[in-house]
Amino acid sequence: MRKEIQIAILAIVTIAASIWGFKFISGTTLFSGDKLFYAVFENVKDVNTATPVLINGYQVGTVVSINPVPEDIKQIKVGFQVKKSIALPDYTVVELRSSSPLGGKELELVFDKMCSGDNCAPNKSVLKGVEVGILGSLISAEEIEPHVESLTSGLNETLSSLGNPDSDAPMDVAIVKLSETMNNLASTTAELDKLMSNSSRNLERMMSHMATLSGSLIETNEKLTSVLTNVDSITADLKSASLSETISKSNATFDQATSSLAGLEDTMEEANVTLQELTELLKKASSDESSLGALLNEKGLYNNMEETTANLNLLLQDMRLNPRRYFRLFGKKSPEYVYPDQDPAMINIEDK
Repeated sequence: MRKEIQIAILAIVTIAASIWGFKFISGTTLFSGDKLFYAVFENVKDVNTATPVLINGYQVGTVVSINPVPEDIKQIKVGFQVKKSIALPDYTVVELRSSSPLGGKELELVFDKMCSGDNCAPNKSVLKGVEVGILGSLISAEEIEPHVESLTSGLNETLSSLGNPDSDAPMDVAIVKLSETMNNLASTTAELDKLMSNSSRNLERMMSHMATLSGSLIETNEKLTSVLTNVDSITADLKSASLSETISKSNATFDQATSSLAGLEDTMEEANVTLQELTELLKKASSDESSLGALLNEKGLYNNMEETTANLNLLLQDMRLNPRRYFRLFGKKSPEYVYPDQDPAMINIEDK
């Protein structure tokens, strides 16, 4: 063959060998018929194209691609190949785990059994991805469950024995005291709640009174503003008025009032003189030396006048009851006097 053809064949073989070597190093094989699947994670730190894909620790594939999701760059889409002999069901969960405490990642395929029919995940389908922490990666739930149960039972026994009132242990005494303190605190809180409830009612009343007072102050302020406005108006009027004329008129009025007061003083002096003369006259009239005083102070005269008045009343009464005793009509003889049942004269005599 010609040298050009030999060089071309060598170049093709070299390129094919390079591609196959790169795929082999990255964990993929050409013309193997392996299936391709995807899973989405938020953090793919330490994941690369050679990260193994395992089933219960047995490697069944490798990661072949890592790309962000175009619609959401916070989501990273990881592509991995699985041997064609592994039939994954569509409910398979892809767990992103730590391979060791020192670092490294691996993908664990979790499912109960291989599919056989319509429930198989199709090629290039997206499976559910779950990130597992380093503790969950190193210790499974089945391994830690017995220890958790033992720890829980021991902790329950310890907690149930705490706070025994018959125990002298410092922890038990402290828990009993704490329980009493909490009960007292609950009682105090209830009392405080009642107090705050009553105080809130008083506070509402006080706020209502404050609102009323504020309204009154606003009204008073408006009235005070009106008064100040009137005072300003009066001040302006006084300023514009002629004060000298007003003062002169006031002085004239004061002079007239002074002269009137002087005349009133003279009249009061004359009235005092008249009252003094009247007082002396009454003193003389009330004394026994004057005729009027003797007449006023004589008690016998008063008694005689009273008897005379009583007799005059009796006479008039008799004239009213028996007019024929005093007036004879047509020469007839006066009838004999008959005392009435209630004769004032007889009553007066019986009383005496």
